[in-house]
Amino acid sequence: MVVSGEKSLAALAALVKSCGFDQVVTAASGGEARRKLLGLSLGLVVLNGPLPDEPGGDLAALCAETTNAGVAFLVPGVRFGETAARLERIGVFVLEKPVSRQALAQAVHLLKVSQRRVAELQRKNAELLQKLDDARLIGRAKCLLVEKLGLTEDEAHHCLERRAMDLRISRREAALTVIKQYPQ
Repeated sequence: MVVSGEKSLAALAALVKSCGFDQVVTAASGGEARRKLLGLSLGLVVLNGPLPDEPGGDLAALCAETTNAGVAFLVPGVRFGETAARLERIGVFVLEKPVSRQALAQAVHLLKVSQRRVAELQRKNAELLQKLDDARLIGRAKCLLVEKLGLTEDEAHHCLERRAMDLRISRREAALTVIKQYPQ
């Protein structure tokens, strides 16, 4: 998403497209950007402050906190120091205006690369959380088998594995069938 006043909106959108972003959504004000944010999954947000209806810092912070997008905020030189100090802590890439086309393209490229890395880390994190949840369910099912059938932990483990193999289901699904079979 590119958010800027009408004067530079088309040029910024074209620059972002030239950096490898096929679909670029534009907004000519902070209010319009907030409305569009609700239904979109974004990879990059470029804000050219000040916006026609607001300075843009709060919108940059909102984008950084509520999306997984890389956020670049262009600010006039007189406001750069205070804005950078406030927004860089939450992950907003703050650039001082005037900024060259080449420097902005490099910033967009860096954000694109870092966003890919963040997405990969989030995928791995979700995978690990799923494994933890599976382990919790399997542990709970083993405890039920030990408690209800008087099995040892080893026997309960083998019972779950056997059930999973016999029914051709995952160990998680086998654990869920045991939990349903022996409700507490």
